[in-house]
Amino acid sequence: MTRPADSVATRFEDFGLTAFTFRRECESGQPHDLRGSPLHTHLEIELHFVECGAISLDCGGREDRLHRGELQAFWGGIPHRDVDPEPPLTVYHVAQLPIVNVLTWGGSAEILDRLLAGEVVRSAPELLDRTADQLAFTRWTSHLTTGDHRLRAAVEMEIQARLLRLLVDTASMTRSAAPHTGTATADLVARAIRYVTRHFVEEITVKDVAHAVDKHHDHLMVSFRRICGLTLWEYVTRLRLNEAQRLLATTDLPILAVCHRSGFSSTSRMYEAFHRYHGQTPANYRRQQHVGSGVTAAL
Repeated sequence: MTRPADSVATRFEDFGLTAFTFRRECESGQPHDLRGSPLHTHLEIELHFVECGAISLDCGGREDRLHRGELQAFWGGIPHRDVDPEPPLTVYHVAQLPIVNVLTWGGSAEILDRLLAGEVVRSAPELLDRTADQLAFTRWTSHLTTGDHRLRAAVEMEIQARLLRLLVDTASMTRSAAPHTGTATADLVARAIRYVTRHFVEEITVKDVAHAVDKHHDHLMVSFRRICGLTLWEYVTRLRLNEAQRLLATTDLPILAVCHRSGFSSTSRMYEAFHRYHGQTPANYRRQQHVGSGVTAAL
């Protein structure tokens, strides 16, 4: 008997721009049910491509089955996990692109509405596209291990392009809701995450978020921690920190301007977040990102 989603421990993951491959082997030849595994959340748009076999994704309590050659994308801020790989072997590739990067795309609002609303966007490309996708995911994984900032930038642009094509290709498709097997608590947390993702650079409070999802703030805070494994305010801080990292790495804005544009109320709050999660100052983080890039940044 499967445990309800809320009874399974949930964890927050800090991924950034990443690409990797999963191999799920079932030695017994029987389906390997992973529904007892932890749900997790993170701050990236996630793309899956199945090379062989099949895998189901539990996203906010809804399950979707992804088969060989199929590609899907979803917002990692919704609590999710992989479940039920197809025996005897399933191999699938994953790529993740930070939401703060996606939010900067021109004209992205309408496209992002689909993902932030919890939709799992999927397509079954033609054979030529399937081959290209497999090669692309393999290349992304390899290039991101080199530490070369030029290859990293190329990977990000390629992931953006593939995601945009996927969203355009599926824009006119009839989208039916998957069977909902989750809980009201998981849905509440997902709605709160969508709100803070849109407003984290503003001066928001927990009460603002609670009002937006029509719940008492105490109930929201308890529910959020139970589902995500961290407080709502820690989640907001993570979003602001990711945006500050993006601005430090890709612009020459002064640190004070980075602070304001990423939503921190003061430079001391931003410095505190950098020390807590990275053990260094924003200036040191910027210098590390610009090593070998030839960029002169305003510190």
